[in-house]
Amino acid sequence: MFTILWYIFLVFTITTSIVWIIENNGSLILNWLGYEIQTDILTATLIFAFFLVSIALISYILTRLLSIKFPQLLKLLFKKSYTRKLEKIISNHHKGFETLSRLLLAIEVDDYESAKKIHKDFSKQIKYKNLNNFFEAKFALENNDFDISQKYFAQYDKNPHAKILLLKSKLKIAINNNEDAKAIELAKQILVLKKDSIKTAQELLKLYKKNGNWQSIKSLINEFGADKFKEELQKRDLVILNTSLAHEALKNKKYFRAIKYCKMALSSDNQFLPANEILIKSWIKLGFKFKAISIIKNLWKENPYIILVEIYDSLYRKASLKKRIYAVKKLAILNSDSTIGNIAIAVVSYRASAFQVAKEFLNLALVNEKTQSLYRLLAYTEKHLGNNDEFLKNLSISKTLPKNSNYICNNCGHSSSKWSATCEKCSSYDSIQWNN
Repeated sequence: MFTILWYIFLVFTITTSIVWIIENNGSLILNWLGYEIQTDILTATLIFAFFLVSIALISYILTRLLSIKFPQLLKLLFKKSYTRKLEKIISNHHKGFETLSRLLLAIEVDDYESAKKIHKDFSKQIKYKNLNNFFEAKFALENNDFDISQKYFAQYDKNPHAKILLLKSKLKIAINNNEDAKAIELAKQILVLKKDSIKTAQELLKLYKKNGNWQSIKSLINEFGADKFKEELQKRDLVILNTSLAHEALKNKKYFRAIKYCKMALSSDNQFLPANEILIKSWIKLGFKFKAISIIKNLWKENPYIILVEIYDSLYRKASLKKRIYAVKKLAILNSDSTIGNIAIAVVSYRASAFQVAKEFLNLALVNEKTQSLYRLLAYTEKHLGNNDEFLKNLSISKTLPKNSNYICNNCGHSSSKWSATCEKCSSYDSIQWNN
C-alpha cells in the first residue's frame, strides 16, 4: 500500500514539475570559450536528466563489475561500510552455493539424514523460498510424509516436473489408504507424463497383482520388460500370472490361447495343478481327448489328484459301467499310492452307480485315511444300498471330522470348487490350493 502511494506521489511530483517548466519556459544562453549556446529551459533540463541517468547507470554497472572482479579497487573508490556489506552478500552466496553442492551430493547418495542437516545451513545462507520448499518436499517424500510433500509440490502447479512429483505424493497417499482404483489412475497419469518411470510401473504392477488385473500386468510387462520387475514378479508370480490368463481365455472359449498361457506357466512349474487342469480341459474342448488322457496319466504318475480322476472319468461318461471302472483301475495302478487309487476307483464307481464296488474301495481307503469327504461318500453309498443305519452312522462320523473340499484357502480356510489367484473371501494372493 505504501509503495503505491509513494509511486503516485513521485509521478505527481514529476508531472507537476514538467508542466510548471513548460508553462514557465524561458531562454538559456551559455558563453564558453568564445562559443555561444542558446536553448530553452525545458531542453536543458531534459539533457541534464539524460546525462544524470547515464552517469548513474554506468556507475552501477562499473560497481557490479568491480565488486566481483576487483574488490580491492572498489575499497579505494567507495566507502568501507558499503564495500563490506557488498562483500558479505557475495561471500554468503558463495558459501550458499558450496552448501548447495554438498546438499545435492548427499541427496544423490540417499544420505537424507546428512542432507537435512546441510539444508539447515543452506536455508540460513540462501533465503530463496521456492528452492527451500523443494528440499522440504523432497525430505517429506522420503519420510513418507506424503500430505506435506503434496502441499509443497502443489505450489509448482505450472511446472511439468513438479506435477509428476505431486502425482507421486498423491499415489502414495492413495496406496496407504488402500484406495486401489484411485492409485491405479494416478500411476497411469504419471506414466503418461513420464513413460520411463520404472518405480511407478513397479507400484502399478503391485496394484494390478493385488486386484487380479492379469491382462494389465501382461501389457505392463510387454511394455517395460520382465527384467524390470524382478522383485515384484518372482518365478511363482509368473506361474500365477500365466495361469490366470489361461483361466480367462478358457472362460472366453479361446482354447488355443489358454493352451499357450498354460505352457508358459508350466515352463516354470510343470507340476502346477491349476495350469495342468486348464490345459487338459482346453485340449478336451478342442477334441484332442487322446492328448488330455496322455497328460492325465503323466501327472498321475508323479502327483495323483482326485480332480484328474474326475476329468479322466468325464471322458468315459458315455462308456459302459465295466469300461469306466476298468479305465480308472488302469489309471490307478500307474501310481504306487494305493490309498489315492482306491479313492479314485470308489469315486468313479459311485458316479457310475456301482455302489457295491464303491463301498468296497471306500473301506479300503478308510484304512489309511479318514476324512470327512470319504465318510460322507460312504454314508450316501450305504443309503443307495438301503442300509439306513450305516448311512446315519457314517454321516455322524463325517460331521466330527474337519471339512475338506476341492480348493481351499490356506489363509482363511474358505473352500471353492475352482482355483483362482486370489481368495474371493479374504483377497489373499496365491493362497488357493487343491485339497485332495
